[in-house]
Amino acid sequence: MELNEFAKILLETPKPSEYFEKMRNTGDLEEFSPELKSLIGVPQNEIHHREGDVWVHTMLVLDESAKRRVKVKNGVGFMLSALCHDFGKAVCTEKINGVIHAYGHETEGIPLARKFLERLQADEYLTEYVLKMVEYHMMPNIMAEAKSKTKKTNKLFDSVIEPFDLVQLAICDGLGKLPQNNANEEFLMMRLRKFNEIMSKPYVTENDLINAGITERLDEVLEYAHKLRLAGFDKDNTLRQCIPYARKVLKI
Repeated sequence: MELNEFAKILLETPKPSEYFEKMRNTGDLEEFSPELKSLIGVPQNEIHHREGDVWVHTMLVLDESAKRRVKVKNGVGFMLSALCHDFGKAVCTEKINGVIHAYGHETEGIPLARKFLERLQADEYLTEYVLKMVEYHMMPNIMAEAKSKTKKTNKLFDSVIEPFDLVQLAICDGLGKLPQNNANEEFLMMRLRKFNEIMSKPYVTENDLINAGITERLDEVLEYAHKLRLAGFDKDNTLRQCIPYARKVLKI
């Protein structure tokens, strides 16, 4: 199936799960996506997932995502991310001391999602968007429940192409299970506003460093400046910190 044809299904079907359930019933799922088919029958921890196996959870998340797809920055990427987000559970789910875990499924799912996207002939931008969403899909809810510091949420949002879309995926992930977890949206949107505010302010550029007398290892100094920016430092304070960093740490 071509991406354009599949995107139409993801963006226009009221309940996308019905399309995939039909594909499952007709036996076409294996040919379309062995990664998706492999989720059928994969158990989940019943404390957090009373809805059933990973397939059931994925279908619920997909339908929840369909309710929000008009809000996000990249509708096709968002829906693909919802479909792919738990691919890794098929290869790393195990029972430890009688309890089901899927440790590392967010990273184990990256190569599986990549194969799926390659068959759809997704371009580089869409592929990167989806793989980042798969990798970080758990972190917003984890950070919200831990009430993580702003610096940590800023770093998370900076790790993906569209941080608003990541928040929406995390919310759908929480809604697409039983019992539903819908308690984190307010916290995450508040932190996202703080991140956007920081990113809208002036920041240290390469020219700023050169004008300050730093002309070597500029990429490393800019990386340090970016970390300070995410920590909430304004441009002037960041530049003041970069000068001793370049001299003392990098020996410039």
